[in-house]
Amino acid sequence: MAAFDSPPPRKTHRHGTPRQPSTPPRQRKLVGTRLASGANNAPATTPTNAMDVQEVGHYDRDRPFRERETVFAKTEELVVGLYGNLPVEVRHVLRSADFLTESYVGGIDSASGYTLVASVRTCYVWAHATLKPTSPSPTCYILPCPPPSIDHPTTTFQAPYFALVPSRARAVEPGLILVSPTGVARFWPSISSGLSGGGAFESVQIPLDVAEDEYVSRLTRIDQPTGGYGYLAATSTGRIFRLVITSQAGKHTLTARLFSPQPSSSSLSLTRLFGIGWSAPTPAPRPEPGNVVTLVSSGNVIFALVEMRVQKWALSSEELISETDVGSVIREAIASGAGVEDLESIDLVVESENTLVLLVSYASSASLDAGAMVLDQYEYGPHRVYAIVRLVSHEDGWGVDRVSVVPYVANAASPPAHPHLSLLAGGAVVAALFGEVVVLCARDTPYHERLVLKSSTDRLLGLAALPSVFSVDYTDADSSADMDSGETREEAQILLITSGLMLKARMDVDKVKKFRSESLPNLLKATLKQAILYSPIPSNPLQFVLPPSPLLDGDALMHAAEETSASVLASDPEIVRPNHDLTAQLTARKERLSWLIGFINDNGALGKMSQRSRQRLATDAEKLYACHQLWVRLNEHIDSGAAHSLIIDTIHAFTTAHPSSTPQSNLGSPSTPERKPAQDVVRDFFKHRVPDLGRLLVFMVEYLGQLGSMGSGGIGPLKEIGGAVVATLQAALSYRAYNLGVYGVDLPMIKPWTSRPTIIDAVLKLVDAASKVATDSGSSSNTGTKDVVNMLPELATLLFSCVQERLDWLGSAMAADEPGSQRDRMELEDRFSQLRPEILETLRLANHLQQALALATTYTDFSSLASLLLRPTPYPPSANPHASLIKDYLERYNHAFGREVVRWCIEHGEARVLFAEEDIWGPYMDEVFADGVNGKKQQRESGAMDVDMHEQDEYNAIAWVNDMGRSRFGDASRRLINAAKGATEVGQKHFMLSLGKLAQLAHLQEGGALDGALLEAFHDGLDFIAVQEKLFKDFQNALGSLRGKQKQNQDAQVEAIMRTKASRLKESERKGLISVFKNDVRRILQRKTLSVEDMVDVLTLKDNEETIGDYATALQLLLREEDVPDVRRISAFRRVWCRVYNHDDWDAIRQTANITDAQLAARFRGTALYHTLQAILPVVKSTRQNESLPEGFDLDPNQCLPVPLMPETSSRFPGMPAEMVGELARDFRAESTNVERMKLDDVYFRVREVALEDLGYEER
Repeated sequence: MAAFDSPPPRKTHRHGTPRQPSTPPRQRKLVGTRLASGANNAPATTPTNAMDVQEVGHYDRDRPFRERETVFAKTEELVVGLYGNLPVEVRHVLRSADFLTESYVGGIDSASGYTLVASVRTCYVWAHATLKPTSPSPTCYILPCPPPSIDHPTTTFQAPYFALVPSRARAVEPGLILVSPTGVARFWPSISSGLSGGGAFESVQIPLDVAEDEYVSRLTRIDQPTGGYGYLAATSTGRIFRLVITSQAGKHTLTARLFSPQPSSSSLSLTRLFGIGWSAPTPAPRPEPGNVVTLVSSGNVIFALVEMRVQKWALSSEELISETDVGSVIREAIASGAGVEDLESIDLVVESENTLVLLVSYASSASLDAGAMVLDQYEYGPHRVYAIVRLVSHEDGWGVDRVSVVPYVANAASPPAHPHLSLLAGGAVVAALFGEVVVLCARDTPYHERLVLKSSTDRLLGLAALPSVFSVDYTDADSSADMDSGETREEAQILLITSGLMLKARMDVDKVKKFRSESLPNLLKATLKQAILYSPIPSNPLQFVLPPSPLLDGDALMHAAEETSASVLASDPEIVRPNHDLTAQLTARKERLSWLIGFINDNGALGKMSQRSRQRLATDAEKLYACHQLWVRLNEHIDSGAAHSLIIDTIHAFTTAHPSSTPQSNLGSPSTPERKPAQDVVRDFFKHRVPDLGRLLVFMVEYLGQLGSMGSGGIGPLKEIGGAVVATLQAALSYRAYNLGVYGVDLPMIKPWTSRPTIIDAVLKLVDAASKVATDSGSSSNTGTKDVVNMLPELATLLFSCVQERLDWLGSAMAADEPGSQRDRMELEDRFSQLRPEILETLRLANHLQQALALATTYTDFSSLASLLLRPTPYPPSANPHASLIKDYLERYNHAFGREVVRWCIEHGEARVLFAEEDIWGPYMDEVFADGVNGKKQQRESGAMDVDMHEQDEYNAIAWVNDMGRSRFGDASRRLINAAKGATEVGQKHFMLSLGKLAQLAHLQEGGALDGALLEAFHDGLDFIAVQEKLFKDFQNALGSLRGKQKQNQDAQVEAIMRTKASRLKESERKGLISVFKNDVRRILQRKTLSVEDMVDVLTLKDNEETIGDYATALQLLLREEDVPDVRRISAFRRVWCRVYNHDDWDAIRQTANITDAQLAARFRGTALYHTLQAILPVVKSTRQNESLPEGFDLDPNQCLPVPLMPETSSRFPGMPAEMVGELARDFRAESTNVERMKLDDVYFRVREVALEDLGYEER
């Protein structure tokens, strides 16, 4: 029997006095654990405090405990159930007891079959051997406890120590010995006197040394070698007293004498009498004084634990055999002694004569690990660490075999009780009994279990290890008669007493011995399962707790929690009771998952779980909740009188197309019969396939599409399936939002199932279908049509939520590590930005403007918000029905909304709205136009392509008007130069450049600073226009030969220009260059503005016999142009120079026979090269040394030979077919080849010298 007594002092000495153990200054919730323990035990009895656990068979083994038992906890290894109720008198007393301030002890004696609970004043005893869960209140014997001695200087009010005295006749009640800490002992030969007040007792005072403040610290019943029992009382000074019960003439007497008395005086007298010749016997070693923590017997030996010393006594001779201080070896075994402070012994049990098991505690200052100290959760300081130490005897004393930390942490709510050890199954399992926890640790495997009381007002008062029960499992029925053919199974049993009832636990020792570290997650799963199944039982005194955070394996917890959650989703019959009522079954499963996360939170273990694991649990719960809502909707649809349901059809079709990988018929027990063909597929889906909910919703939309393709679609199917999808996803999202804190989920979710691409596409299909109904139905009054149209806002809201949820995930740091996530995010953002305005506009057209406005503001889509409010009547502003809303939103969102209104008006040609209320929109116009300038500047600096050129041109086209109206001529001129660059019409560009130049001059007149570069840009732009105008007039003159309809036919005009103005090009049959030239000529005739590169091609590809200076003009245009990429500008320079060299017949020029040098020089001066050099050399010579001209401006015949690569050509002519790009490449190579073949090195330098001489420059 393990029992609780009044706790002795933690630290004592020979002058010590008893005191209550200190408790931590802060109170926190009790948490449990299953920490692997390596205690290595062997069979032995387990004597403890007041009486030992005897391996005797007074316990009723035939009691049908397994039949109709109330189970409070159950794992594969351990089952705990109700054994019986306490007597009414005991329950009444303990119900109001305060275990923190009042002293109570208790114990279960398997030898006598009786149980005892005692307070300071009263002792209650009753028989438990025949107790049953359904038994009425057992007979209770009430006896008075011995009062504290008034002579003791430090009288304490602690419950007495006790020992039941078994009777030889089993039908007779046992006797009882009670001893107070001050040494007052009372003996009742039979507890039956407790029925009449308990006054018939014998009393004796143990002779304590009052001067030394000696008090009783232990009372133990021991087995006598000769049979029967003996009783020993130990004190705080190390003395042991034997309590002797004698009977004479039917009267029982209790006496107390000192164990191991002093040597008799006769030996001393003989020494004096016989002198030196007589040698007295060698005196036995004397024990060191100290507090006796425990006394246990093993055969003819008694072991006493005195502080940190182990004493071994001979029971028969009452002599001390040995005394060993084990403190140093234990301290060294615990982390090599590092950080071990205040080591204290607590209890000792005997595994064998050579093996002892100790319970010790210590305060540790070492760092925390699985085998070290446990910190207070308030970080106030270290709690005491409890450890089981296995001592093995050797020649020099006792050595430590192993040390195992006991996963127990006392706190402010822990009742002050002295812990005790008990051995189960011969030491295979060690049970450590604390005030509110029983810790079971296997000796040879990492198995561990904790039984923790639920209520803080409850207390464990005693534990008794019953004899193990052995059974035989036979391999088959034929060999059942042969005992050797079966496998023997051992089952350890223990009884527990709480303040409300008695419990019995059965442990499968074979499974404990086979337990491995890999099974630890299964232990956690079993704990979670028990919390779900047994916590709701009102009468269950146990709570199920997880290990404290420092000792809890986070990976094992996550694995166990996820498996438990999956079992609930799959309707595992071990967790979810089968129920044909699916609504009740779904509700029960939801409660199971709520219990699961609540249990994890209550144990403070959520921090041990990763975000992925938390979100997996949350996803399981939200899917189950969504399934419940879908089932409710299906029931409502059928209850409304519908004869048919498409939801049922889709579930049937889905299960056929996607059969479950795990046959649901295997979820029950092996004896469960297979399902018949007439099974309820729909209910089976909701019971066993909740994880497939997302796939089902996608399938439902696909099924709806199939109905439409077969002509079976329509309003009805869209209404039913669309409504079901919306309701289900909305339920999941709302459940998630409501329980984010419960599950500790940090957004964004990791790959949320509600926003997978398939889900988004499915919802988008429903939005498209509902939008089609809304646009096609017009003002239809059909009820079904109205229902679908009214469903459109919910669909749009759902779609936006799903898309935004996926964008949040793709934009997270975790998703950034996944390949392709950034690309997916950009694609989805582009898609969302395109879909959102369309859907919001559809809502507006379907008379759901308020919902559209709400969505636009929720997703800060102010451009769509402006569009919704400005349609359909933007001008005049007073006629806009939403004018008041525009003002409200402008006050609420200020610039964010105002800028989008300006942009919308500019893009839709409604700038008059802005100028009509210029006092309101003027500042926002300035911001928009400033953003455009700054954004364009940033794009240039970063080298990015200007993808918003058209938008910027529109802004500049309005911005300069705004600047002119506000007399900001300098700003207007800068905007006009930018607007002119984007102008596509020659006349428009000419106007902007001219007006911009005038604005710049006006700016100078008003005292503004001169912007020379800007003014030069206007000059260059006007020069460019002049060149194009000149070409236009020149080409117009070539059209004089056309007659009739040819004058109106643009292709005929182009052909005429080719014949007259580009004859050499036409004769060359260079298809690529001819095509480019024709396109450029066509644009000139259409009065479209050419780019600089196109202008250069026209100037250099046409016949230039009469306009030989156009080559130099082309070079000048390229020199001034800054918007052309450098690579393409170099290529353009090279093409110009190739055409310069190809312009003349150099073979004829180099024929020098019969001509003078003057004539040769005259020939050189007539070449295109000479005229071009005459035009560019002044520019070259006037360039400062610290400045440089663009590469390619001045090229010799060898430098102009490289041709553009095909990618470069494609970038200049986007959209040009690859075949034409190839033609251009061949034409460019032909030009360069022709120049290379002419070998112009000799004449080039001579022509250059002539040009320099004529210009008056000296050649260097």
